[in-house]
Amino acid sequence: MSSIVQDPETYFRQFVPERDDLLRRLEEEAMRENLPIVGPVVGELLYILVRACGAQRILELGTAAGYSAIYLAMACKSGGGKVLTFEIDRDMAARAQANFQKAGIEDRVELRIADALSELPKIEGPFDLIFMDIEKRDYIHALAHCGRLLKIGGLMIVDNVGFRDADPFNRKIFGDSRWRSVSLFSFLPLHSPEKDGLCLAIRV
Repeated sequence: MSSIVQDPETYFRQFVPERDDLLRRLEEEAMRENLPIVGPVVGELLYILVRACGAQRILELGTAAGYSAIYLAMACKSGGGKVLTFEIDRDMAARAQANFQKAGIEDRVELRIADALSELPKIEGPFDLIFMDIEKRDYIHALAHCGRLLKIGGLMIVDNVGFRDADPFNRKIFGDSRWRSVSLFSFLPLHSPEKDGLCLAIRV
């Protein structure tokens, strides 16, 4: 039986996906300012999942500087898809909007400056895919709304489920018959943090 590679973290760092200058600059800003970011591995995973699902209507909860939204919008751009995203901080939203323009996807993203949790009851579905990356304590409160907004067979991706505040959400979705889910604890180079959990869930 073959054994695992030596020093797997160093080994897998060589497979961090390539990205353009804008995304690299956002990574540098995030590191310098201590801002949380999904990084290029999770970013590429988002891109692949959007393309694999053929998702055209995407909901993102938590924009920050727009890093993950760029991946989502680029993935659905060729099919004419759009991303609806929420950011509560006005200054951060302005940065995100500027980054969308630099990435050439401003027409693919609708950015609303508002608290995502407060706005969820006002949104009409269905969405093909939801990416959740808000305050971890709010995941449990957003779950029912996501179940209403996501189409049957739609995919929800939840970041940072390795955080303690995500525990109520993790336990709830694990035992909820309306979802088929898997939670993965992974090494994610350049993610914040690099060792964290992701939840992937299909609405059934």
